[in-house]
Amino acid sequence: MSSPVPTFDCKRCNTCCQGKGGIAFKPDQVGPAAAFLAMEPKVFIERFLKKEGELFQVLCDQEGKCRLLGPQGCLAHPFKPDICRRWPFFEALLSDPGAFEEAKLACPGLNPKATHEDFLALARREGY
Repeated sequence: MSSPVPTFDCKRCNTCCQGKGGIAFKPDQVGPAAAFLAMEPKVFIERFLKKEGELFQVLCDQEGKCRLLGPQGCLAHPFKPDICRRWPFFEALLSDPGAFEEAKLACPGLNPKATHEDFLALARREGY
């Protein structure tokens, strides 16, 4: 039996860190992210987030870039929001081979030689 094709290796290129909306911290995630950045939660919220309902939406700059992006990538990478942690295992990519092929064109972390079946096998191994 052959070993699985390497399918995804995040390159921290920040391509997926663009666009407003949908990226949010749950209240219990704010403290650990703030502590990682050696900030009080209040300062972290003022600088990076906007409270919307029960969640804290991540703010973007004028160009739509996530405010948590620094020169080396996500400032809070070990404590990034769930949706960021989930990439690339989004339902559209899991259910639609065409969407997976399109994602490979945009994301350098997705192996262009990987098949949708390889991707699904990785998703299963990762618990998705």
